[in-house]
Amino acid sequence: MARNYMQDISPPDDSARKVRSRRAHAPEPEPEAVVEEVLQEDGLPEHHERSIRSIRPSAARMRYPSREPVEHRPAPPRKRGRAIGVWIAAVIVLLILGVIAFLVLFPSTSVTVVPRTQVVSFDASSPFTAYPEASAEAGTIAYGVLSQTFEDSAVVAASGTEEAEEQARGTMTVYNAHSEDKVPLIKNTRFQTPEGLIFRIAESIEIPGKTGTTPGSLNVQVFADQAGVEYNVGPVSRFTVPGLRTSEMYENIYAESKSAFTGGFSGTRPAVTEAVLEAAQAEVRGRLQEKAQQLAATAPEGSIAFPGLLAVRFETLPAIEEGSGSVRISERATVSIPVFEENRLAQSIGQAVSASAEGQAVTIRFSDTLTAASVEEIDAADIGVEPVVFTLGGRGQLIWMLSGEELASALAGREEGAFETIIQGFPSVAEARARLMPFWRSSFPEAEKIEIVVEPAPAF
Repeated sequence: MARNYMQDISPPDDSARKVRSRRAHAPEPEPEAVVEEVLQEDGLPEHHERSIRSIRPSAARMRYPSREPVEHRPAPPRKRGRAIGVWIAAVIVLLILGVIAFLVLFPSTSVTVVPRTQVVSFDASSPFTAYPEASAEAGTIAYGVLSQTFEDSAVVAASGTEEAEEQARGTMTVYNAHSEDKVPLIKNTRFQTPEGLIFRIAESIEIPGKTGTTPGSLNVQVFADQAGVEYNVGPVSRFTVPGLRTSEMYENIYAESKSAFTGGFSGTRPAVTEAVLEAAQAEVRGRLQEKAQQLAATAPEGSIAFPGLLAVRFETLPAIEEGSGSVRISERATVSIPVFEENRLAQSIGQAVSASAEGQAVTIRFSDTLTAASVEEIDAADIGVEPVVFTLGGRGQLIWMLSGEELASALAGREEGAFETIIQGFPSVAEARARLMPFWRSSFPEAEKIEIVVEPAPAF
């Protein structure tokens, strides 16, 4: 019978089971050891006839892959430097293109100018004359009026009593709604309250004429027709003029008071010796004078008031018994000061001291040491009624004013080379420089796109 070689492929059942059992429980040996162990347990001697079962596997084929660490060569570095350079170049190109686009789409042209100035030294021997606004003619110095009332008092010792008769006094505003011409009223003209109390003006006056539908007005000092406390009335909305009752002017010449009348008295009151009274009045009036000096600093913006032109009128108010033999002495100060519009004053001064300021718009600023004084003593009641003649001492600086719109219009569309010639046509400009953007522009754009920058005038 032919030999069945397929029977030799599988080992006997018992031997196979033993081998599998030992392999399952034994730790995993090295690959070569496993091969040798299997061969020995098969019980095959080296000289045993080889069959498919007894063929020893080749060591090269049975060896497991080597566990030695594999040396990894680093990958060649990427060329990052070149990539970064490309990005930087791209960003720079984009920035340049953006700047060019901005300059093309939003061109900027500016002109910086330094205004012309002139230092003026004032001479006390050359007085100026200012006129009330209502009567000032064109080209003259006009002034308005800033007025305020202050009161102060002091307590002194009384010495007995005295009989006194005093009339109330105060200020009222008289209006002329009748005519565009001045209306004169003589001294002691009567004004009557709705209750029939009579007050009289202390001096003759001329009420300014009306302007359109706005009545002319004038502040005047008045006193009560008789003594007595009943004349110490509060503000009165309308006084009439009894002497004009039969005239058509009656309804249009009237007055009003904005503060109470005071000082009216009739009867017995505590007496104060003349020496004590004069000392107390001097003390109180000194304090009032200090308060009055502060009025110049309250001039409206764009106006100027010189403290040296301040006028103060003092009024002694009735003494009031304080008890325990003491009397309160009170004084009232009515303060008035001329107020000048800065530009109009500068125009008048400029025309008087500089021929080149003729017909030019100028403003003025004064040194901190400037002084002003009236040529004649000013009464507070005269300010706003009469001209004020005054002198200035010290220095000032005339500053020429520039119209930016006119300069921009003159430059619009002109070549850059014509800049100096155009600037010479503006006498108010001492120095100018232009900046055209973008840099390749050779002419000025339209006026709306030219920015005019006026630098502050240099200190003097």
